[in-house]
Amino acid sequence: MSLDGVRPDSVTEHVEMVTRLRDQGLLHRVLVPQDAGWYAVGKPRGGTFRPYDTVFTKLIPGLRARGFTKAEIDMLFVENPASAFSIAVRTSRT
Repeated sequence: MSLDGVRPDSVTEHVEMVTRLRDQGLLHRVLVPQDAGWYAVGKPRGGTFRPYDTVFTKLIPGLRARGFTKAEIDMLFVENPASAFSIAVRTSRT
């Protein structure tokens, strides 16, 4: 499950969603991508800049404040992405 859209103004909501998923035993299935940058077609100067460090400066501290362990944070930001982007070779047995 991907909880897209981490922005400075959505951190509280994302902390709540991730906490609920942890409490339901689903943390191993969660990806937390971040929306960053600023280019929006048709907006003056490309739109409003969104910082690239929100996960590190706001979201992870928010998760720690809710009692997330280092292992749980590593699962979210190291293990789950590695698993999601790995390539598995399947062989058929007949």
